Amino acid sequence: MTDNAIKIAYYDNTDSTEKRQWWQACLSDRLGPCTLVPLTEEAALSCEFALVWYPPKGRLAALDNLKVIISLGQGVDHLISDPDLPEQAAIVRLVDPDMSHALSQWVILAILDHLRDGPYYRKMAEQKRFEGRDQRQTRNLPVAVYGMGAIGLEIARRLAGLGFDVSGWSRSERQFPEPIKSAHGRTGFENLLASCDIHVCILPLTPETTHLFDSKSFAQMKKGAYFINGGRGKQVVEPDLLAAIRSGHLAGACLDVFATEPLPADHPFWEEPAITIWPHVAAQTNPDTAAAQVAAAITAAANNQPLSNLVDKKRGY
Repeated sequence: MTDNAIKIAYYDNTDSTEKRQWWQACLSDRLGPCTLVPLTEEAALSCEFALVWYPPKGRLAALDNLKVIISLGQGVDHLISDPDLPEQAAIVRLVDPDMSHALSQWVILAILDHLRDGPYYRKMAEQKRFEGRDQRQTRNLPVAVYGMGAIGLEIARRLAGLGFDVSGWSRSERQFPEPIKSAHGRTGFENLLASCDIHVCILPLTPETTHLFDSKSFAQMKKGAYFINGGRGKQVVEPDLLAAIRSGHLAGACLDVFATEPLPADHPFWEEPAITIWPHVAAQTNPDTAAAQVAAAITAAANNQPLSNLVDKKRGY
């Protein structure tokens, strides 16, 4: 490390040295000499910048010179939930087109796998049975996307391009490009619950979205509706979802996020064949594509310039 190298406190809960070195190489290409210092080491205490994902609670408060915290993903609830989060430090979230691309592909995969009976045909293949089912009519099938930020909008656009009748839900009124329909507020939320066959959650976790999908929400969905969650696990009351599926009211669910991660081995979701489980991999941050935004945030903070994608700590996103 040279004397003039930028020091960035780094934490990734996968504890991957290779990932940290990958980030360092990508950022050095854009910032010049820089070193990513593990957040847990003493050398991190003097850092002005932090690049983190689920850091240990209270650790960022020990960095007295901290100017900006950059989340390694689009979600920032892992930071907002820290009661000792340093007040003087700004929070920046990533808005990486590669993540929008990856998550939209995952949602399309989840929907088509359900609608084209992927689980059934995999089971038949295991049993060496060459048996088909009648194909569902999916043209103009109503799909709701809850959370219309950069990722949600990309998902909605791609689903509309596949011939689905797509509505996007946001907390306040917004207009989306045609043919995406707009819904907002509690009334709009309940209307989509009752009218759509597929429900896709991509919401940030805030006090308002915590446990948003509960027994009441699932009961308002059509019989046979399908639920997909790529947002945050705590937005779902998990026993309520399980009950709605086991009762036959919902056809099933595809989940990438959970209230507790890793998903405990004794969790009943593992035993429910109508639930497809993914280990929070629907959209992983790619340093090659995201480093430009991280470098721009560090450069702006170092020069006391406005930050892009700044998080409103009170709103939680």
